[in-house]
Amino acid sequence: MNQTVVALGMFDGVHKGHQALLRRAAEIAHANGDIAVAFTYDNHPKELFSGAFPYLCTKEQREKLIRLTGCDRMDSVPFDAAFAAMEPEQFTDWLSTRYTGGISALVAGYDYRFGAKAKGDTTLLGTLCKARGIALSVIDEVKVDGATCSSTRIREAIREGDTALAERMLGRPYTLSGEVVHAKALGRQFDCPTANLDAGMQLLPKDGVYATELTFEGKRYDAVTNVGTNPTVGGHARTVETHAIGESLDLYGKRVEVAFIKRLRDEKKFDSKDLLFAQIRTDAETAKKVCEERKKSVYNSEPLC
Repeated sequence: MNQTVVALGMFDGVHKGHQALLRRAAEIAHANGDIAVAFTYDNHPKELFSGAFPYLCTKEQREKLIRLTGCDRMDSVPFDAAFAAMEPEQFTDWLSTRYTGGISALVAGYDYRFGAKAKGDTTLLGTLCKARGIALSVIDEVKVDGATCSSTRIREAIREGDTALAERMLGRPYTLSGEVVHAKALGRQFDCPTANLDAGMQLLPKDGVYATELTFEGKRYDAVTNVGTNPTVGGHARTVETHAIGESLDLYGKRVEVAFIKRLRDEKKFDSKDLLFAQIRTDAETAKKVCEERKKSVYNSEPLC
């Protein structure tokens, strides 16, 4: 019976550091005919203790990205109070009996913490694994631009609108995924229809206008996206409004993905709706050029996320 190699982590964003860890788990497993599983949580542990948490991807995106590394599947459980109270030894025992055939190896990052009050580290994990006949592989930090690649650093870049740095750490553009919901539909009055994306708990980039790529039903469209409150039309809540350049797509109620390529400018309040939509058309021309240049250099046939 096949055993399981388990990669441990939250894997929010599945950045380059996560990818190295997940690929290592897949390599170890497949070299021995075992199954590679990424063990993670439905919700971030910080959400339990601190409330709302800004995710870098949806659970569906995370699973898709994990599979792209070569892991066979993702296994996730709710991180609740009972789980948080598990002692490191309890967690290791619980995990070791979770998979049919048993666990042959665990793979964790150099900074992995586990157990009640995060008291367990990789040194303790190594001791616990040895006592249970489980191999442990610890992955060193991965650096980007001379600094550790981390979800925290990616969040900082996104909050600053630095899409290029976020992309270098993620290995792909930062992408929001969600359902298109009804808004004021003002864009259609100016021949510039926009899709209002409900991004749920995902982290929104810094307010402003971005060159983006919209993916719908497997097809990509050059797009321009505004993140902000739409002050010209008296908006208050932060929204993500995307216009597929040169297209008039009926996206209401559909799931789409918006990949952020480059921040073009700050959001601003215009004196009239006519001036606003004239600027949107100018922004669309700029975004189109950015997207075309990108296709020449890095475009590939794989989904952006």
